[in-house]
Amino acid sequence: MIHNPAWLDDLIANVRIILAVANSLAVLEETGGTILTDGTEQIVYVNETPAGVFRPMCVKIDCTNQTAIDTIVLRTYYRIEPAGAYVLQDTLTFAGLVSPELIDIELEPNRYGIRVTIEHTVSSQIEYVWEVCYKI
Repeated sequence: MIHNPAWLDDLIANVRIILAVANSLAVLEETGGTILTDGTEQIVYVNETPAGVFRPMCVKIDCTNQTAIDTIVLRTYYRIEPAGAYVLQDTLTFAGLVSPELIDIELEPNRYGIRVTIEHTVSSQIEYVWEVCYKI
């Protein structure tokens, strides 16, 4: 049997600790798309049943296409019990030109589900680009 010097045993132990910490770190993921508003409250993003505690970071919505006569309402809902109803937490209204054009909605950790919606209440249909970042 080969006997390692003490410093090598310490180094191996430290590498194992670093590896364990690195493997436990959350990885940042993203998803996105576009939504064409139709005058009703529409789901931009939903995670119905996260696997464990879900760490959503933010929803970004690009309002470049919004004109001076447009109004949108963004709503954030959370479900805080298994199979429970979504409960409204926040409502943001943007009327007219939005500056800066990129809206950033911060999200909170959640165990049972999250939903972000958009409602175009004034003017015609507009396409909005959106992105969600979350940790898994």
